[in-house]
Amino acid sequence: MALSISAPTSSPFLPAPRQVGRWSSSPSSLKPAGFSLRRPVVVARAAAGNAPSSPAGAVVTELDVVSSFSEIVPDTVVFDDFERFAPTAATVSSSLLLGIAGLPDTKFKSAIDTALVDGECNTMEKPGDRMSCYLTKALGNVGAELALQVPGRVSTEIDARLAYDTQGIVQRVHELLQIYNEHDIPSERLLFKIPATWQGIEASRLLESEGTQTHLTFVYSFAQAAAAAQAGASVVQIFVGRIRGLGKESLW
Repeated sequence: MALSISAPTSSPFLPAPRQVGRWSSSPSSLKPAGFSLRRPVVVARAAAGNAPSSPAGAVVTELDVVSSFSEIVPDTVVFDDFERFAPTAATVSSSLLLGIAGLPDTKFKSAIDTALVDGECNTMEKPGDRMSCYLTKALGNVGAELALQVPGRVSTEIDARLAYDTQGIVQRVHELLQIYNEHDIPSERLLFKIPATWQGIEASRLLESEGTQTHLTFVYSFAQAAAAAQAGASVVQIFVGRIRGLGKESLW
């Protein structure tokens, strides 16, 4: 499970004052639709000054605590069923492209096909450069289509192979911004999902100073989270479930 953390008064994913994914900590609301985190978090709650209060004996979940600080946005897309599920924000990633490629009837398939016949990419001599170009074009094209379907923001994944290359990350974000601009998608609707390595955090700092909003992911430690906040990242995505799993392993 991944949770994207941001200031509750102005979510980087959703226009104010709209809120999603919030559940009351009252006994009648302990089982939100879709998933349930029932593990008590007494320590976390004690450390959280504005964590939700609950009646004596009621279970306070991790989701309750996190939602007191931020908006909760599902990191998934249900293909071609926007009317039924009405997602409020979206993330574009290589795994999403793979899913689209396996569903030939989806409305986003043409966005990938357009990238694969792009003239600029096809003129590149090195196969690796061509593949990177195809991937960047496909991410931008699909992200632009998603931006027309959701009211919130679209976060676009940066190639993980650039995780330790600050200038490479910045250059790739600029390339994606150009693609979105060609589709008339304003930068205010966009986030760029960057691995929270030290190089990625520095890239986030540089991009935020330009006015480009970033989304730092793969955050597993307080040091990463603090550095991301100091860099001015618009979104810090903490992998709560995986951190808990690592903690259990260390106990054994």
